[in-house]
Amino acid sequence: MEKETDFKGLLRLFTRSIIISMIGMIFPFLYILFPSMYVAESVKEGIIKVMATLLAVVLLISALLGPIEAIIIFTIFGPFILIFHYMITTKRSVSMTILATSLIFFTSIMVLFFAFGINSEVLNSKETINAITNFYKNLGSDTGINVGALATFADNIEIYYKKFLQILPSVLIIISLVTSYVTYTWAGRNLLSRGILIIQPSSLEFLKFPREIIFLSLASLALFSLTGDYFGPSGSVFIINLMNLVFFMLYVSGLAIVKYYMTRMGLKSFLQWLLIGLTFTISSLQIFVIILGGIDQIINFRKIK
Repeated sequence: MEKETDFKGLLRLFTRSIIISMIGMIFPFLYILFPSMYVAESVKEGIIKVMATLLAVVLLISALLGPIEAIIIFTIFGPFILIFHYMITTKRSVSMTILATSLIFFTSIMVLFFAFGINSEVLNSKETINAITNFYKNLGSDTGINVGALATFADNIEIYYKKFLQILPSVLIIISLVTSYVTYTWAGRNLLSRGILIIQPSSLEFLKFPREIIFLSLASLALFSLTGDYFGPSGSVFIINLMNLVFFMLYVSGLAIVKYYMTRMGLKSFLQWLLIGLTFTISSLQIFVIILGGIDQIINFRKIK
């Protein structure tokens, strides 16, 4: 017997999606909330009804904000929601689900880049660099910075922009992994509150990357560092991105240890997340957390009583 459709739930999903899409034009980080709602509802109501709701949202966004915004939202989140639904309903492992969904999310971003003509030549072109430099120079002049300081400021902007382009691949991979983990976790908690249990990631304090991945990454990093001259500039870029990914894994491992001990000490949840938030902004704390994550690969702090 076919279950009754929860039209109120789908209407709430539609309404929340429009609100997030509108506000997300100003605060893009809010889009992190977008996919988990659809993933949770797809498990409850079925993927066809949920994708029909997404299509209705995209059509309305196209009418309100224009087709470009609608294409971006559908390209990024459509395949992402579909693969999430498939991985959850077929009861795939947590690690396999995060790997598959992260790969799809990353691929969707790259498809959008190429579709809009954003490639390495465009990003590295003098026109793009000048446009970015002029934007920040105008911003700086509006704040009253003197001419000499403004010239130095513009030179630094170009240097930082080129460095950012070098690490862009690892940044996109990290964004994909974080988006997949957050979506999976929030969807799982959402469904659990409705009495639906699915395989889902552990909470942050119990999160742990397989040691083999970290050790293999470190070994690869050492190998490419020793043979970097053979691969030329591309080898240097690869090393930088691999180093960022290693630091990210160690940072998350360190955060998990910090969260684990704060929970054991009975620290209030608000204070825990406040302290975790400080590690995002204070570089010395970031280094401490990364070192802690590295030591944990050897000692395994969670086994210490």
